[in-house]
Amino acid sequence: MPDEVTNELLYEVLKSIQSQVAIVREDTESIKSRLSQVDTKLATLHTDIAHQSDRMDRVESRLGRVETRLNFGDQPQ
Repeated sequence: MPDEVTNELLYEVLKSIQSQVAIVREDTESIKSRLSQVDTKLATLHTDIAHQSDRMDRVESRLGRVETRLNFGDQPQ
């Protein structure tokens, strides 16, 4: 005679599934939190890179003015 599916068996299986879903939910929340942190740090890096680029542009501009004053620009030889 095949095994009978009882309410108790169904209840135990459903409890097991429910606990596994809870674990997956916790893991998902953890991943979301970590992804949010990565996103924040990436935004900070983009800002830092933009500031560095701005600084480099200003340095290049200043260097160009110095070269012009000293006649060090690109001159044909």
